[in-house]
Amino acid sequence: MPGVPDTGHAASIAYNELRVGWRKLREKSLAQHIAVGLVAVLVVGMTAGVTWAAYVGGQAFVDDPGAAGDLVGLVPAGIGVFTLTMTAYLTALQLGDIDVRDGYLTTVPARDVVGGLLAAGYLRVVGMFVSPLVVASAGFAAGAGVPLAFPLAVLALGALATTAYLVGFPAGAAVAYLLGQSEFVDRYKTGLGVAAFLAYLALLFTETLDVVVAPALEATQASPVAWYADLALLTVPGAEASALRAGAVLAGSVVVASLGVLASVRVSERRWYDDTAHATPRQTDSAGGGRLDDLLGRRTAWVARKSWLRARRAPVKLVYVTYPIFVLFAPIQNSVDAGHVTATLPATVTLYAAWATGALFSLNPLGDEGAVLPVTVTSGVSGREFVGGLVAASALLGTPVTLALALALGVFGPLPPVAVACLVVAAVVLPGLAATVAAGVGASFPKYEATSITRSREAVVPSLWSFGVYTIVFLLSAGVATGVQSPAVAGALGGLLGVSETVVYVTGLAVGLLVAGGAAVLAGRNAVRTFDDYTTDG
Repeated sequence: MPGVPDTGHAASIAYNELRVGWRKLREKSLAQHIAVGLVAVLVVGMTAGVTWAAYVGGQAFVDDPGAAGDLVGLVPAGIGVFTLTMTAYLTALQLGDIDVRDGYLTTVPARDVVGGLLAAGYLRVVGMFVSPLVVASAGFAAGAGVPLAFPLAVLALGALATTAYLVGFPAGAAVAYLLGQSEFVDRYKTGLGVAAFLAYLALLFTETLDVVVAPALEATQASPVAWYADLALLTVPGAEASALRAGAVLAGSVVVASLGVLASVRVSERRWYDDTAHATPRQTDSAGGGRLDDLLGRRTAWVARKSWLRARRAPVKLVYVTYPIFVLFAPIQNSVDAGHVTATLPATVTLYAAWATGALFSLNPLGDEGAVLPVTVTSGVSGREFVGGLVAASALLGTPVTLALALALGVFGPLPPVAVACLVVAAVVLPGLAATVAAGVGASFPKYEATSITRSREAVVPSLWSFGVYTIVFLLSAGVATGVQSPAVAGALGGLLGVSETVVYVTGLAVGLLVAGGAAVLAGRNAVRTFDDYTTDG
């Protein structure tokens, strides 16, 4: 049939994709292997918990089938929405394309490549959660005392997951194609990505994510998707499952899944072969002179512009800066629950913003240069100019943001004016100091090897040593300057030392800035010396 992938070619491509993925997994660092192991332990624990809940639920269902109520239809709705959403997201991000795509497309038809991606992606996406649910199905069957419920539940689960996956894949591929065709998206993709991430965090922190998810679940629950429950419960006494609905949803799965495969082929072909989105090149990457040269000096400004340009071209390499953002969850959640800015939020956000500013461009100064490092160190740029450019690149972007956050949260929070003033001073001074500390630490622990960010994207990111040492040093210094601006902390220290809270605010700021400044001086000298020594040693 036209548009249907060849199963032999598709299987070979899927096998190769999984083998490449396995090889990349084995090549990961020890820390990444530990993270994978923790995820595996979490999955095992989740499987045990879900299975026990399913066993108890099976017993309760047999005793009183009516007590389940809407839960019977909610389970397949939740599985369907989650599978479709995750598939669409991951397809748009990575599953919908393949490494060395041009090589594949010159040897086999595009539909066979799509077939391979569908098979490999199915194991990656559906395999994440279907296996625990299969075990949970056995628990439900055991709890209900109906062994035949297990194979029917697995059949329903497999049909539902497969159908949702084959709807989500072409949807994700279509989103990737449409975004790729938009010059606006291509030009502002970094800002749009940050905005989307912040919107997600806003929904998460304010516990309003259900406002978005609930309508989708309700609509799905009211659709024939709920009929998968009839298939799973067909042999359970008192379930009032309809054999007609079970047969209809099974037949519908075959039809929808087939259409999903054809749609996946069609959308992927359009995405791969239609290359008109960026036919008009833009000359926006030139780094000419201007006020930045006058402010920093030509060579220092060149280093700063280079850092910004690299980040704009490959923003994924800065994703590590967002990792600690979840430490803000508790203070933001407390503020949301209280209905106002709580006392700990301004200091916490200011500290994080300053930390993130320092980590932006300075935490791996030598490793970020990659293959052009020999060119950089022989270009006439001194160590002072190189480090100064990295610090400026971070501070010029992060300081205004840190200042705005500190001022806004401080004014609207329950802080006295002197604490707000101290936070504002910290917001102005700390980002530059943080970037200097990061440069010195990163120069001592450089990382030149690329790390897999996604299946098809690699980037050179700072080493774990740089990340950890920089964070500890910065928290032990800058943390003093911001931490004492919380009235509770200032009150406790003031009572312990027998001084007023005002003295604690000002003294804590001075001590924190002094320690952070000392660390920055030592770190900056180390970064400059390391760069200059590299130039000398070649």
